[in-house]
Amino acid sequence: MTLIHGGRVVDPDTGTDAVLDLLIDGDRVLASAPRIAPPAGATAVDATGLLVLPGFVDMHTHSDFTLGHHPAAPARIHQGVTTDVTGNCGFSPFPLPRGCVGFGSFFSSRVEAGWADLDSYAADLESRRPALNVAPLVGLGAVREHVVGSRPAPPDAGEADAMRRLVERSLEQGAFGVSTGLVYAPGRFALADEIRAVLAPVHRSGRLYATHLRDERDGLAESVAEAIATAEGAGVALQISHHKALGKANWGRTKDTLAMVDEANARGITEVAVDYYPYTSGSTGVSSLLPPGSLDGGWAGLRERAAGGAARRDLLRHLDTSSQFRTDEIIIGRSRTRPDVSGLPLTAIADADGRAPAETLLGLILDEGDRLTMIVPAASEDDLASVSAHPAAMHGSDGWLMTAGEARHEHPRNLGSTIAVLAPALLGRTSLDRAVRHLSTAPARRLGLAGRGTLRPGAYADIVIADPGRAAAGAAALPADTYPDLVRWVFVNGLPVLADARLTGRRPGRVLRAS
Repeated sequence: MTLIHGGRVVDPDTGTDAVLDLLIDGDRVLASAPRIAPPAGATAVDATGLLVLPGFVDMHTHSDFTLGHHPAAPARIHQGVTTDVTGNCGFSPFPLPRGCVGFGSFFSSRVEAGWADLDSYAADLESRRPALNVAPLVGLGAVREHVVGSRPAPPDAGEADAMRRLVERSLEQGAFGVSTGLVYAPGRFALADEIRAVLAPVHRSGRLYATHLRDERDGLAESVAEAIATAEGAGVALQISHHKALGKANWGRTKDTLAMVDEANARGITEVAVDYYPYTSGSTGVSSLLPPGSLDGGWAGLRERAAGGAARRDLLRHLDTSSQFRTDEIIIGRSRTRPDVSGLPLTAIADADGRAPAETLLGLILDEGDRLTMIVPAASEDDLASVSAHPAAMHGSDGWLMTAGEARHEHPRNLGSTIAVLAPALLGRTSLDRAVRHLSTAPARRLGLAGRGTLRPGAYADIVIADPGRAAAGAAALPADTYPDLVRWVFVNGLPVLADARLTGRRPGRVLRAS
């Protein structure tokens, strides 16, 4: 037993905001009251002056590609995350054929090969004893890769049937829904009719469909309309991932897309929600800048076209003038072939190389393959404020890295996304109730995580204790390889994984299953 006493308990699920004691027995909250006498032998945690919150449920992560190799997950635990939702953007490490190496590689994946199904993936991850819980989605990109491979053509009737069966099996094994990444191969080859057909088992299960839209730039409104039409046609709930309007020319368009969300929810055919990360910059794989079809013949085909002649000139022209980001907007992430350029602007690297930025960029892509990431401008402050204030919104970091060392030179959301939501609320700049809803209550409800995202008696003891006195430091930009210290204690399934801001070494996480 553990008694957390004297803390300010904020729980939007129960409407609680009061100084209370919490008693943990095993993996559950046993009682909550203004004063609880310590049971014999109970461990006491003094939370006087601190904030006691339900554990954070990160609605959008890719940690299924990294958690198995860093199961202590300090980057997640120091942020107060007790459950990661994985399998987003069409990427999951199952169901994949054993020979499928490199799928999802730009998430710094250390997955040597995929797993045949959710059960085998979960058994492997739980054998490594993760520090936090995982709530998996199944990626339709992985499903397509398993059945169709990297072929851009639509599946035939037999292949579509096989894809549906894989989705159905994943849902039977407890996946919380499915996801697509319609800007990434092979997901970008899937048209709306194909997606609706494959979503049939999701309709029967009552679970959700999460999507990285086909276009977050000039075609944003059309892509939101496609996602809503797909969900309504399939009869499934829709989660629009990391919703934003990319590119200065598109800033302000979230006013229209959020109105589309409201209209869809008013129709009542589907329930639409959005998630966001609290930054105006974004991060993705550098290879996404290549012209459409560049990788249809694999990396060997790309290298052949990039060797010279008109094909190389076309590649360079696209990277210089037609890709979704200008070369002077790109900051290179962590490079393995050229570590000295990690975290530097592309233009600075090109100047040092004595080459045009597009030449340097193509060279990096060819050297690194799918693994190289970039940090780029994304949303406007006004769009971010609009999305995060919307009634259907919740937080999702879009992170994947588990340690500060790995996160150096990568997007700050890997180390501080939840803190960037919570700290401003503690400073009175935003609503504390809203912050906790977005970090915990809303995603737990969205997934149907019974007993998570709440501190009511009988709930699982996933608990975060934060120090409001550290909010100002938490709201400031941290060094790129530093863990935040706003969160002081974290309990996962009743056990402390962080105590006085130090990892305890305990790893009581579980792979959760939908029912």
